[in-house]
Amino acid sequence: MNSPLPTPLISLVFVLFAHTSVFSQATTFTGRVTDQNTGQAISDVAIVAQGNLTGTRVAVSDAQGNYTLEMGSNTNIKVRAYRKNFIFNPALAGFTSIGGFITGSRSLDFTGAALPFPILIFAQAPIVLTEDSSLRALAVDSVFHLRDPLKLVNNDYFGSDKRTRLILTLVDLDLFQGETVSIVTVQAQDKTMVTHNLVVEDLRKVPGVPWMSQLTVRLPDVLATPNDLTITVTARNATSNPVTFHVE
Repeated sequence: MNSPLPTPLISLVFVLFAHTSVFSQATTFTGRVTDQNTGQAISDVAIVAQGNLTGTRVAVSDAQGNYTLEMGSNTNIKVRAYRKNFIFNPALAGFTSIGGFITGSRSLDFTGAALPFPILIFAQAPIVLTEDSSLRALAVDSVFHLRDPLKLVNNDYFGSDKRTRLILTLVDLDLFQGETVSIVTVQAQDKTMVTHNLVVEDLRKVPGVPWMSQLTVRLPDVLATPNDLTITVTARNATSNPVTFHVE
């Protein structure tokens, strides 16, 4: 039941990350990503921002290493850079506003170094992608590539197992040598505050989008419906941002 992320959703990802309504825009991050040893630009780096109210946004550095990232109205924003087999400084930049939203233009540069071989320096929490200006997960059903709301059981699935599979899209979730998907756990808390452990079935890179991974999980065996779930992904004891998802 696992399949590559559908082209329509990949297109949706870039639409969501390329546009922000003037009504929701509160702050803009701009900067440059360069090699810490040579000062040369590093392209194709995903700059990822997590807002506590408007979810995630991503910008990718261009050939000159430049990026621009617009965020909605938040009181807390965390920003970091990601490219596979690189390490960046700062590892994480945090911005907080008390008594109002974070506003204005902010300059944030990153320096990076390529690792000589794939190695885990320190564990960063995976980032689950969301819709623009929302905490709703950017996710689809793994068979028919539908958005939520989804049914807990889909009788149109092939085979005897009709439990709905969900593809979550993430940044900064890679397996290193000797690791398997067993290092990844996914939990969903329902509206009654009951926690459900979701079975992780597959993790792979999205073809043509090297900074994005897709994680396939199976929805709970027992769940009252309709229900709103808050989902988190944990890898190497580091837990992602929470995202929401609706099940009919």
